[in-house]
Amino acid sequence: MSKRGLLGVVGLALAALLAVGGFFVWQQMQGNPIPAGTPSGELAFMSNRSGKWELYLIDTQGQIVSLTAPGDDVHDYFPSWSFSGDMVNFLTSRAGEMGPGQVRPDGSELRTLGITEAVMSVFLAGRLDWDPAWSPDGQRLGWASLRDLNLEIYVAGADGSDQRRLTNDPGRDWFLSWSPDGTRITFSSDRDGVENIYAIDPDGENMQQLTDSPGNDLRPVWSLDGETLLFVSERDVSLTTGQLDLFLMNPDGSDQRRFGPDDVFSGGAVHSADGQQIAYISNEEGGWNIYVMDADGSNVRRITDGDHDDLFPVWRPLVPDAD
Repeated sequence: MSKRGLLGVVGLALAALLAVGGFFVWQQMQGNPIPAGTPSGELAFMSNRSGKWELYLIDTQGQIVSLTAPGDDVHDYFPSWSFSGDMVNFLTSRAGEMGPGQVRPDGSELRTLGITEAVMSVFLAGRLDWDPAWSPDGQRLGWASLRDLNLEIYVAGADGSDQRRLTNDPGRDWFLSWSPDGTRITFSSDRDGVENIYAIDPDGENMQQLTDSPGNDLRPVWSLDGETLLFVSERDVSLTTGQLDLFLMNPDGSDQRRFGPDDVFSGGAVHSADGQQIAYISNEEGGWNIYVMDADGSNVRRITDGDHDDLFPVWRPLVPDAD
């Protein structure tokens, strides 16, 4: 076969792949993104209880199991769930630098992915929608999605109505968090070359950049009273070292400061899919622990303890309905 003929075959193959991929993406965009099933009552979180940062799952009986088991000088951070609840995405230093990883909720199929491989894995498995975050009133859902071939923030009604894309930028937008009154959403984005923190209204208006650091600022969460934002920063040290630098700032981005030994923070509230429970983090009793309370603020209980830090819990969206 001539070189021109070979190139023609390759071109046709690529065109076919693009057509199939485009049709697959279109199909995915037509689906209802709202998880349907019974809320699991399980939380994934990150902890340094082993001496390294790794991911864990705590079930309804309070049993804690390890999802990842890092080797020497390896750390895993920031779990997020697929909408189906069958896969956990996270950031890991397993490749020598921070990159994506995936693991099943039983700890199986643990793997480190390159960026291209991670994107292909998400598309081939049909997991375009990640990190569901319900609004405080339970009426809306925010999430990060690859449905338009780039990681963007979306919002919809809890019944799947009025879906809208809040962000539209070549950068990566993720790690969203609702303000306690539901009027603002914060998120991380690398749209300017490094990760910084932004805020936006749930209708897509009033975008505001809150941090402008030469190092990455990411994973913002609100205090329970809405007066403060806690976030992770690499402005001084990389996450690959295992040192987690926490900072505080006001909701408008002012008064950015390192989290000090006398600072107390309770927040990062995440609402369960059925709206019945809220999980959050607090260092009110010393180290960082995870707390759960009923949606009305009653029945507060600490579900983790020990001489270590447990951070950034996320509810497993659901237990899939049986056929």
